[in-house]
Amino acid sequence: MSSKLKNKGLLPGNLYIRLATIFFLVMILSSGILFGGTFITLYRSLRGEDEGYIQRRLLSYWAHYQTSGLDGLVESLEAESLILDERPYFVRVATAANNTIFLSYPEHWGSFSIQKVLEEQDISDFDTLLMIQSERMDFTLEVNTIQLDQEYLVQVGMSTERREAFLGLYRRNFLLLLLLVLLFGLAAGLFLASRAIAPLKRLSAALGSIIRTGDLSARLPLRRDVPRPDEMDELVDLFNRLLERIQGLISRMKETLDTVAHDLRTPLTRLRSSAELALQSTDLNRKDDALSDALEESERILTLLTAVMDISEAESGILKLNRRKIDPRESLEKLMEIYQFVASEREITLQLEGEFPEALSVDPARFNQAAGNLLDNAVKYSPPGSEITLHGSLDRKQERHIFHLSVKNQGPPIPEEELSRIWERLYRAPGNTVPGMGLGLSLVKAVVESHGGEVSAENIPEGGVRFSMAFPLQKSPFPAGIDRKGAE
Repeated sequence: MSSKLKNKGLLPGNLYIRLATIFFLVMILSSGILFGGTFITLYRSLRGEDEGYIQRRLLSYWAHYQTSGLDGLVESLEAESLILDERPYFVRVATAANNTIFLSYPEHWGSFSIQKVLEEQDISDFDTLLMIQSERMDFTLEVNTIQLDQEYLVQVGMSTERREAFLGLYRRNFLLLLLLVLLFGLAAGLFLASRAIAPLKRLSAALGSIIRTGDLSARLPLRRDVPRPDEMDELVDLFNRLLERIQGLISRMKETLDTVAHDLRTPLTRLRSSAELALQSTDLNRKDDALSDALEESERILTLLTAVMDISEAESGILKLNRRKIDPRESLEKLMEIYQFVASEREITLQLEGEFPEALSVDPARFNQAAGNLLDNAVKYSPPGSEITLHGSLDRKQERHIFHLSVKNQGPPIPEEELSRIWERLYRAPGNTVPGMGLGLSLVKAVVESHGGEVSAENIPEGGVRFSMAFPLQKSPFPAGIDRKGAE
């Protein structure tokens, strides 16, 4: 890796740290939210319990006053003050003018100056919760009031000491637990981050290996032990497919260069010989012949280069097709007119038969090029006085409709072991003396497959060879046998 990548922080180690940090921060945030929510819930629960305890005491005092009067209530409170309760509280009975009649509280609460503070408070609103604080105590007294009648009221107060002690214990325990959780979260974050970037490390290693060695056959291993692949697995798969595509393109490029170098050697030699002859000769007729030969060889070179480039583009999936709907029968009839003169010289008959679609969506020039190559090939290999048949048919039984076009000649059969190789670039059967570059059939295959179709070749039992092209059709909205115009 270069120093530029290190400076920009693009190395897997930095990503590893960032992922682990993000996971750690998420753990902190989640724990904080959990603590805050639990603490608030616990605080409200404890405070509600304390308020309920005070309200129950106030209601019991009110009921006792209603049955025994003020003297009975005070007598009962004096007796109650002698009993130690597990939850300390104070009780104050006062007049409507807020003058204290009775007050009982634990001795250690003396620093709160309860009587003085309460007599200074506004008690007109009985629903207000009063708070009493002391500088020497770290807790607060909470006071509720209930009116006994128009003349008297009673107040009960409890400290928040028990509640705050419990909440403090909860805070300490939670912080200890939080520390353990964060340590676990850090370890888990480091582990998960390592697992997450492992495919990226493999990807980086594979790229580095390819850059160093230039070997495009290297592939990343896919995980087979996971029931459902994740995004990283998809990235690895896409990367492998990209490598495969690049390897194929480079391989075809090398093959194309080898093909061009091989096939250009002979015509270039002839072109040079013709040019040298034209320069050396003083006879104008010989100069004209040499220049004519040079022009013919240059045309042959141009044809070869054009065919090789077309095949390479089609096989690479980058051949541009200008599709439009054509009448295939009409196109084939015009094509047959072009080859009729050559065929008639050898007394070869051209026939067009079968069923054709009303419209075929293809690139017209490429369609004519492919059909023309098959027809030209048939004329070359057919014996004099024979017949060449172009046959069209429609296959409606498959999920998509298919248009089949075959070119049948009565020439010699092709050996079975060579039938699969005749579509290869520059392949010519051993002992073949018919002129040609070995690119015609491979160009047909490339053009048809770029249209989404297929090609095939077979020997006919009664003699001859049949070459076929299959083009996919769009399904017609009208059932077979129904005229479109009639439907309209």
